[in-house]
Amino acid sequence: MTFEALLFDLDGTLIYFDPDLFVKTYLGTAAKFFIDLIPNPENFYQELLRSTDVMENSDNKETTTLEEFLLDFCPKFEVECDKITERFLQFYQTDYSAIKPLISQMDGAKNLLSKIKQHLPQTKVILATNPVFPFIAVQKRMKWGNISEEFFELITHAQNSFYCKNNKNYWLNIAKEMNINPNNSLMIGNDGYRDLVAKKHGYQTFLVETALENEDKITQEIEPDYRGTISDLHRLLMP
Repeated sequence: MTFEALLFDLDGTLIYFDPDLFVKTYLGTAAKFFIDLIPNPENFYQELLRSTDVMENSDNKETTTLEEFLLDFCPKFEVECDKITERFLQFYQTDYSAIKPLISQMDGAKNLLSKIKQHLPQTKVILATNPVFPFIAVQKRMKWGNISEEFFELITHAQNSFYCKNNKNYWLNIAKEMNINPNNSLMIGNDGYRDLVAKKHGYQTFLVETALENEDKITQEIEPDYRGTISDLHRLLMP
């Protein structure tokens, strides 16, 4: 089956890890890295989660998702926002590597991307990862999962996106920027809500079942058009 564009989620779709362990490790490592600026670790990660929620639900076309996060997070602490921003960037360059042992390549993912590049050169391939992390954090997870940036014409992240996946404008902006028709495009992901919601905005969808998240949030309105493993997706795209 031929599609104008293929949009891939990253976490749980092209790379594998336990999301609960990821969050626990990320929060604990980050809190320790900020201990001199924000001495209360529990307060740090509670507010980080709250500000991430604010970022995910923002509808402000004037600020990137990263800016939205910082606008909500920084005023909670008696530390200059520039210092907090710089510390986050330092964290992603250094101690964020604590995440590396949790990540492995999803079976068949790299091979599928290579085949798409080789056999479907006219198809636009987009990494549509929920833009809650800055680019460096996305790059590192891709590297640890053996997924090359060269496969993608666009990678969404917190520094180039103004909305997250639960906002219709995230999906509409991708279509506009890449000059694609959502009706002729396929969103591929493992999250029963964040990825399948693309269907509400015209995209066809494929649910990767290997590491399912939010399966209980799949409604009739966003029921996937296709579902299965990466191998099943391979057969759909190149029978």
